[in-house]
Parts: sequence; structure tokens; C-alpha cells
Amino acid sequence: MKIRVVKPKVWNFQVVGGKDAWKEVVYSARVSGVPESISDEEVFIMIIRNDYTSAAEHIIIKFDVKMSKGNAPELLEHRIASHTGYSTRYSKVDKRYMDEEGYEVIKPWHLLKLPDNDVNVIMWRSAVEHAIRVYEEMIDSGVPRESARYVLPFCQAVGIYHMTWNLRSLLNLLSLRLCVRASPEFRCIAAQIYFNLIEQLPIMRGLVGCRGFMRGVCPEEGVTGVREGKQHPVYPPCPFKNPQSEVFIPTRSQIKPDGIRMYFMEEMAVKKMEKQFRRWAVWEG
Repeated sequence: MKIRVVKPKVWNFQVVGGKDAWKEVVYSARVSGVPESISDEEVFIMIIRNDYTSAAEHIIIKFDVKMSKGNAPELLEHRIASHTGYSTRYSKVDKRYMDEEGYEVIKPWHLLKLPDNDVNVIMWRSAVEHAIRVYEEMIDSGVPRESARYVLPFCQAVGIYHMTWNLRSLLNLLSLRLCVRASPEFRCIAAQIYFNLIEQLPIMRGLVGCRGFMRGVCPEEGVTGVREGKQHPVYPPCPFKNPQSEVFIPTRSQIKPDGIRMYFMEEMAVKKMEKQFRRWAVWEG
């Protein structure tokens, strides 16, 4: 029984239409009446920043994703997408397309930096090995795979999906899952999607991030340990919560009475976000 620890993964990322796919949004905006006097780039940026994003549904994005079976339902909560998943009903879990046969598991984020002899790592590994051993024994004794799979652990890396999204829906996913409050595994997936997206659609850099970055105001109002109070020991620090910072993003109650936003250094904010996203994407704790 070979068990390999793997990382959450996004691959086969494709923007249909390539780097010029964003012009589909501009064309749609022109159809609705946006004048030719406004440049294509300005139209696209205006559409995304002002959330007139029904036009963004014309951009189609495809990718494959691997995550734990336990966290996969979070991905499927984003319903405006099409997906085809790996079946654990008809296929034995260790018979997937992979480099070599064996069982793949995703080690929890908060255990990644602990040594192998740490008691929590030992307990996790022991529980995983026991569950997979029982799974194999049940199948060997004649229990159908669709029932034997009920003992598989949360961390089993069988959350494998081929997915098709439109840009509007994908931006919604990113705005929610690039927040420091998102689950670590989903932050890892979202960060990988982010870097793939800005590589294939460079015009998106500076237009996508957490909800606070995209809307100019953070909806995480009154969240102790994240936006106010002592830093929560589990969540990463929010890079935008310090009112004295040049990249401060207010919550609704922190907006100045005159409605004027403090000076905001957007490029610095993007660099701060991407530094955090890179750490999440590599899944090293």
C-alpha cells in the first residue's frame, strides 16, 4: 500500500481565444452602446471594475484541478460552472491517471511544517493508513467500491475535476477564495488560478483579487482577528487592514464620512497580494 503526499494542483489551464479573449467583452460592450471614442482597454477595465460583468460571461476558461475529496464540495458550491469528476463509485481509488500507482493524499496546511515525528503528524498518517487499509480489505472481501469508499479519509486526493467556467463566475470564485479567511486548500487552488489567469490574460492583473481589492471596500466587517483586534493565530494577516498603510482598504464602517478614499497605491497592493498568493500556491505551510 503506497501512499504519496501530493499538493493541490491546477493544470491544463486554457483561456479560449488566448490573450485576445478579453476583446469579446469589449465587443459585447460596443453592442450595448459603448462609444468607439473610448479605447478597447478602457472599456474592458471599466466593465470589470464597475462590475458590469454580464459581458464577461463571453470569456470561457477551462482547467483541471486536484484537491482533497473533503474540500472538493467547496469548489462545487460555485455552481455557475461545468465539471466532470473522477468517479470513486466505479473506479478503485488508486487506479487513476498518475505517474505511478498508489494512493494520493493532501497533507493539511497546518501540519506541513511539522516534523514527521510530531505527534499530530503521526496521528494523521496513522488514521490515513488505517482508512485506506480498511478500504482495500472491504473491496477484497467483496464489498462494492461504491460502498467501500465511505471509509476513505477527507484528505484523499480524489477531488479531480475537468472544469469549464465563464470569466464572470471565475472572478466571483477568486474574490471569495483569495481572502485570508478562505480555507487554506482553497486559497492554494485560487492562487494557482490567479497566476494562470494573469499569465494568459495579462490585462487582468490589477483587476482581480479579494473582494476588498476588487470593490474598494472590505465586506469582512467586524471580523475579530482578521480585520480588527488581535491577529488570529490561524488566519494569515490581511495586507489591507492597517489604516496607516498606503494600501489600506476600509470596511464599510471605516469609510470616511465624506466618502473620499484615502490615497491608494494600487501597484504596491498588487505586489503585496501576489507575495501572499505565491506562498499559498506552493502549499508549503
